[in-house]
Amino acid sequence: MPEDDTAHIGARIEEQRKLGHLTQRGLAERAHVSFSLYTKVVTGRRPASPAFTAACARALGIENSVLLGQPYATEQRTERFDAPLAALRASLENWDVPLDDGVPLRSLSTIASEVHAVGAHRRSADYLKVASQAPGLIDELVQASHQRSGLQQERAHQLLAYLYRCVYDVAYKLGQLDMGSIVLARMLYSAERSADPYMVMLTSYLRAQSCFNTGRHEVGLKLMERSLADVEESANSGEQPALCVQGNLRLRSAVLAARGGHTAQARAEVAEAMETAEKLGGETQNYVLSFGPSNTKIHGVAVEVEVGEYGEAICLARKLTFPANFVERYPDRVGHHFIDLSRAQLWQGDRDGALASLRKAREAAPQQARFHPHARETVLALRRAARQSSDTLESYAHWMGV
Repeated sequence: MPEDDTAHIGARIEEQRKLGHLTQRGLAERAHVSFSLYTKVVTGRRPASPAFTAACARALGIENSVLLGQPYATEQRTERFDAPLAALRASLENWDVPLDDGVPLRSLSTIASEVHAVGAHRRSADYLKVASQAPGLIDELVQASHQRSGLQQERAHQLLAYLYRCVYDVAYKLGQLDMGSIVLARMLYSAERSADPYMVMLTSYLRAQSCFNTGRHEVGLKLMERSLADVEESANSGEQPALCVQGNLRLRSAVLAARGGHTAQARAEVAEAMETAEKLGGETQNYVLSFGPSNTKIHGVAVEVEVGEYGEAICLARKLTFPANFVERYPDRVGHHFIDLSRAQLWQGDRDGALASLRKAREAAPQQARFHPHARETVLALRRAARQSSDTLESYAHWMGV
């Protein structure tokens, strides 16, 4: 059944507040948010920002996903995620036990081509294809990691670590956060055995993302600080993978700082990332992380949204033009940008612009737009604000399941 309009984040905060036997003012004080803003959010007059939601979740002693209403089980069932997610969970059960099944292994180069295809599905935010194709590859690579030795064993672990990276995106974006924690543990196990320091850094990068759910932004910042120190020497020497990792670590730090209330630091991190992007000379995609000026500018918009400078975010977005083929190569990043932009437009009172941005997010990366909690929150806010809901808005809301 479609979600009721009252099932917004603010309503969930109120439900959890009552379960915790707190007053509204008491929770606002615990969360370090103004009482005025608190009342606006819980009554649905203002959409909840990620920082606000995380602060309330931490004050209530619960995970952020509870307030976001994740996972959206009905919609995931409609999209036929049940079987692939079950297969993924089963594949995560084994990482350290060699199985004597007598099945000959394919060459690692053959497996690698399929792993890279899964990576392309991840960049397209096609969560269903990732979830459907990853389990068998995980089983095969785990077996290879036990049967092979030397460089071949390290290569198997490198491929496993990257595959787990793709699976983590699915788990995190679908709100399957318990699975995400298991994936990170498996990824670190393989990254440490891959002889690839960038895979270890990538694990820290994803672990910092999980801090958004717990509200422990300071932990995420420390993780990024440590990884930035580890990659500095290689980045200074101009190694392309190192520069891509360094740039992404800066951008992750920027969002963590913004959600933690450190505006100056967040903007400084974006500026540092742009310096790294200029060293690369353009959009660069490699086996670890892709990076470039456009992604940095996208994060520049996102940071302004996170710190509440919505007019500045819209101004920066107007100046942002994507280079040729960027939308086709990185639909997940484009889609996320338009979800962020829609939030800024909503807060500025541009409801038509907000809906237009949401439609662009859906066009770029449909599954990402459908399951993104703040896209859903924006749709709910648009419905509450509209004196007479348009057919376009109602159609979008029905597609999303709200």
